[in-house]
Amino acid sequence: MNKISILLFSLTHCCLAIRAGQAQDRRDFGIQAGTTYYYGEFNEVMPLYSPSFAMGVIFRYNINHNYSIRASAIYANVSGSSSSANIIPDPNISFSKNIIGAEAMGEFNFYSINPTSSRKANLSPYVNAGVGLAQMGTSLIFHIPFGVGLKFTPGQRHTFALEWRFHKTFTDKIDDYSSPNDGRKPFLHNNDWFSFIGLIYTYRIPNNSYICPAYR
Repeated sequence: MNKISILLFSLTHCCLAIRAGQAQDRRDFGIQAGTTYYYGEFNEVMPLYSPSFAMGVIFRYNINHNYSIRASAIYANVSGSSSSANIIPDPNISFSKNIIGAEAMGEFNFYSINPTSSRKANLSPYVNAGVGLAQMGTSLIFHIPFGVGLKFTPGQRHTFALEWRFHKTFTDKIDDYSSPNDGRKPFLHNNDWFSFIGLIYTYRIPNNSYICPAYR
């Protein structure tokens, strides 16, 4: 009888430990792909101006089903021409620059998202914001990324998201042109921006740190 009690206790402890391990599956890893474009003297308002392909990787640590922090890296390009801006005296200025960037951001889901749930699929809008660095040509640029998106998980550890992200820089040299009126512009329009629109796929990494003795 004592041996049976010990066995039942061990199995119960094992199952609880397994469930605790599953509850600690908090890490997501994945890819992002889409398009980048620029805002500046040559384009002040038009979304998807001169779009270029962008791709990168993303790591997310989920504090709970609503809050997470993430780090990402991206390779992209932005380009433009003064021929699209009537206010530029010289219509022959153009630029094209590659971007190698890294960001750290906080993220908030308006509704609970749990890709390990076996229940119905989860859908939630979300917002994020953080800080980033980007190498453009010979310049290292500090920027503030922030965005909005819609996240969907069908379960089985998979999550898909559609995201629109903006990057506020503190330089006016992405397009290699500085307007004489820059000093009189509002803060949000006084320097160049770049933006990303695309899809993000992540996979919830299993936590295999605990192995039940019954399965060894």
